[in-house]
Amino acid sequence: MQAIILAAGLGTRLRPHTNICPKPLFSIDGQPIIHRTILTLIAAGCDDILINTHHLAEKIQEFIHNQKYSVPIRLYYEPEILGTGGGIKNLLSHVQSFPVLIVNSDIVTDLDFKNLFETHKSHQYPVTLIMHDEPQFNTVRIEKHAICDFRSGHDSDINIKAFTGIHIIDSLVGDYIPENVFYSITKAYENMIKDGHCIYAHEVKNHYWIDIGTPAGYAKASARFMAQTAFQRIWPNISLSGMTTEKLKGDGSDRSWWRYENHDKSLIMANHGISRVRLPGLSFEKKEPLCTEVESFVRIGNHLHDIGIPVPKIIHYDFFSGLVFVEDLGNVHFQDYIINMKHDLDRVRLAYESVIDILINMSTKGVHDLDNTFTFQTSHYDANMILSFECQYFVNAFVRDYAGLNISYTELEKEFTDLSHAAMEHVQWGLMHRDFQSRNIMFTKNQFYIIDFQGARFGPIQYDLASLLIDPYVPLPDDLQDHLLRYSLKKYKLVDTDVNSQRFNQTYRYCRLFRNLQMLGAFAFLSQKKGKTSFEQYIPLALSRLYKQIKNWSLLPCPGLTNCVEQLNVKINKEV
Repeated sequence: MQAIILAAGLGTRLRPHTNICPKPLFSIDGQPIIHRTILTLIAAGCDDILINTHHLAEKIQEFIHNQKYSVPIRLYYEPEILGTGGGIKNLLSHVQSFPVLIVNSDIVTDLDFKNLFETHKSHQYPVTLIMHDEPQFNTVRIEKHAICDFRSGHDSDINIKAFTGIHIIDSLVGDYIPENVFYSITKAYENMIKDGHCIYAHEVKNHYWIDIGTPAGYAKASARFMAQTAFQRIWPNISLSGMTTEKLKGDGSDRSWWRYENHDKSLIMANHGISRVRLPGLSFEKKEPLCTEVESFVRIGNHLHDIGIPVPKIIHYDFFSGLVFVEDLGNVHFQDYIINMKHDLDRVRLAYESVIDILINMSTKGVHDLDNTFTFQTSHYDANMILSFECQYFVNAFVRDYAGLNISYTELEKEFTDLSHAAMEHVQWGLMHRDFQSRNIMFTKNQFYIIDFQGARFGPIQYDLASLLIDPYVPLPDDLQDHLLRYSLKKYKLVDTDVNSQRFNQTYRYCRLFRNLQMLGAFAFLSQKKGKTSFEQYIPLALSRLYKQIKNWSLLPCPGLTNCVEQLNVKINKEV
């Protein structure tokens, strides 16, 4: 049994990712799609496989040559892409025996290739097309197991089915395809029908099939196979039938979150989107950051879990697809937990103290043995990061785009530079979460857990502390904030006896300022540019806190920022 895999396509629907990686090398559960297809063909009894290539052919060749398959894999390069028909014609002269099975490289299926091959051998017709009911692709009219028309549309009430991308052909098909020109195999089949040849339609049911040629199709296929692996990794004897999915409410991130349930077990999947193109044994040139967001999520998450910090256990991941399966921590965020007990201030205080204990532990223990290549965008929270990710963000997204004030970053740059350097003067370096607020803390099994740690890096604990205490999702009274700051310093001194109280508090005040700038920039950007208007409700509180802090500012003078905040306060309050 011989087979042809058509792998020369440009992958236009998956651009820009296919500008770097050819579609056949996109991974499904850690394995390139073409590798999965080859293994399935070999398991079905195929003893010779031919593959046509064109787009990024050298990458496919490099991967195939690095494998040790049990049958010959022959690659044939098309200098000019020839289409489905031209590609097949180009390979037929290398086929040693007929019939030959042909499969597209951009489908994932559990169909039994051996049974399909035997089906073709059971009749006398020159072609067998494997057909199924796939509403979004149904265009082929069938009558009595014969293809009648490839372009019947979707609205007819007659038997309309979709082509799976799998067909078995005899040598006669080659007579209907011209040499060395771009040609569609569908056109060849249409001409065969006109000449009286029957194109046999074999309809299949109760199978799995998906076209991975779109981002949605690729993500769906990846998630299905990864979910199966993830569940069996935790519960080896679990039945995989009856698995359900539920899309969870997102937040400020572009990632999507899903709950996968199977019987009484569940896992959470985070979809970061297709990430850095990196597969084993390949030498793609990369201009991306040293570590992508999904890589940071996995590596920092594993690091924290290994040292005993309460974070969800990472069960399974694939850096290429950007999918990560983690332990399900339920639905109760710290925000919900606190709001439900807001009238019992003693319980609220104790809850915050428990979370601060975790924060101090994460900051002081997490920094040890942390590889700075684990971090996303920057390894350290430093003056440059403050200026780029917080000060410029605040001015561009909030001051100019949202509030409409004609104040440029250049006007405030000198003050921001001086403030950022002052903030870094007496830092207690630790592992900084950078978004340590009530929606990134979960409560389950009488324990608080930290989530969304992919932005962690080396930085001051005071920034995370400020993120928690001035969190607009759960407004805390000033006296409770002051108590929790004192509590934090007291507990931190048990770990670092040399810490200077005055310098600790001073760094906290700078971090509080910059966190407030970052929040206002984020709320404006998310509500205006991303259409997530629910964030806009938190702007007045964040601005009022910034205004109050600036009015009582006694550290490095910043008259330009003070004037800017005063103008913002007048404008926003007037509009509110």
